[in-house]
Amino acid sequence: MHKRGLSPVIATVLLISIALLLAAIIFLWARGFLIERNIKFDQPIEDACGDISFDAEAFAEAGETRLAIVNRGNVPIYGVELQESSEGDISNLGVARCGEIGSERTIRNGETCSMIISATTGQELYIVPMILGEQGIAKAPYTCLREQGQRITVQ
Repeated sequence: MHKRGLSPVIATVLLISIALLLAAIIFLWARGFLIERNIKFDQPIEDACGDISFDAEAFAEAGETRLAIVNRGNVPIYGVELQESSEGDISNLGVARCGEIGSERTIRNGETCSMIISATTGQELYIVPMILGEQGIAKAPYTCLREQGQRITVQ
């Protein structure tokens, strides 16, 4: 009695099918690690953060603390992230923006914005700018590095 194995054609088809299936699985797995770049002025958004120039001042007034920002540069500021540094730990106090939540109001060159924040007199804050970039067809906010922000004390 003669035993026969798989024909070479069937073995080749199976081998190619397995290779394609593995390639598809690896592609779908790796796609989760790849994110689309956030772009501002046709360059990576991180580069635009270096061009930001602003002045910030926080002061207590009528029982609430206000943060005033003046944009001195050419990059519109979408908002700011408030950070506090105490005993070497950095804590995020939240995000402050001009205008309504969900709106895309930015602080353009020469404009001033005043917003209410949760802070107390004498508290030291880092004011880190946020800018709005493009990610594909959608707009996405990006928080710059703390080194590109300002350190202020609430007066």
